[in-house]
Amino acid sequence: MMHTPVLLLIFNRPDKVREQMACLRRQQPASLFVAADGPRPDRPGETLQCESARQAVLSAIDWPCSVQTLFRSHNLGCGKAVSSAVNWFFEHNEEGVVLEDDCLPDPTFFSFCTAMLQHYRHDPAVMHINGSNFQFGRQRGTASYYYSRFAHVWGWASWRRAWQQYDFTLQRYLGMSAEGLSPTLKHDMKAVYHQQLDTWDVQWFLSVWFNQGWTITPNVSLVRNTGYGNGATHTLHEPGWFRKINYGQLPVITYPEERRIDEAADRYAAEVMYSPSRFYTTMRDMIKGSPTLLRLYQRLMLKDNTAASKNIKISKYQNR
Repeated sequence: MMHTPVLLLIFNRPDKVREQMACLRRQQPASLFVAADGPRPDRPGETLQCESARQAVLSAIDWPCSVQTLFRSHNLGCGKAVSSAVNWFFEHNEEGVVLEDDCLPDPTFFSFCTAMLQHYRHDPAVMHINGSNFQFGRQRGTASYYYSRFAHVWGWASWRRAWQQYDFTLQRYLGMSAEGLSPTLKHDMKAVYHQQLDTWDVQWFLSVWFNQGWTITPNVSLVRNTGYGNGATHTLHEPGWFRKINYGQLPVITYPEERRIDEAADRYAAEVMYSPSRFYTTMRDMIKGSPTLLRLYQRLMLKDNTAASKNIKISKYQNR
């Protein structure tokens, strides 16, 4: 049985929930928090899908477990639904693991997070533990993990002390220097300020960044994101760069001998993750800003599997 609390974020995909619950059953967390956004009023049938996803969680729990739920009756949208759920989770727990239904963890993800939560519990410089790695097979140092400035959210862990620095609006960080951030992150920061971006993880990334927080990144990716396909809101085809991710396990954890941010690793991740073309940025803004274009995009993506279609992604951050 695992004693680290787990927050599971779900929405409208019972198939993804069942896959995730199979992973959690092997760990048998003693404390499970489940948060679900409500159905969108303009989506016929989504009420049933949301209810099926919720029942898929509850019916799968067959081990001794304290379960708390936050099931929304109305849709809050990705940004507010997730951020408020994480708020709720850390109101009840000093530390814990956060998983979305489409982020499937290797079993050693849980032991890695538990060890890191304990090791850095009283270290205010460390704010976030990544479950994913976007170095595409490049080993950074000789330890099981390296220090970074980047907070990724495909399976992660943190502490209440760190999450207290989170600001959904980013207003507390208004006026702070954006030096060192990529053009994409600067653009998204402005979009958050103007309430033009329905997300939550850009705010967390920047909350860690502006507090000069450190993150822990494993040298292999311990989480596989499956959040693409017909049921996804944003990513309807598997992006090509997914296939470059180096997955693995960390059955034994070795600690870095030197405490320093791996600047080379962060530069590489910035080039890979946060430096799209001007065309990408323009297209994303146009589509996200128009419900009509968004619906048209989704219909086209379902019908058209060409390379050109694959290159237009709505968001680099969310794959719900």
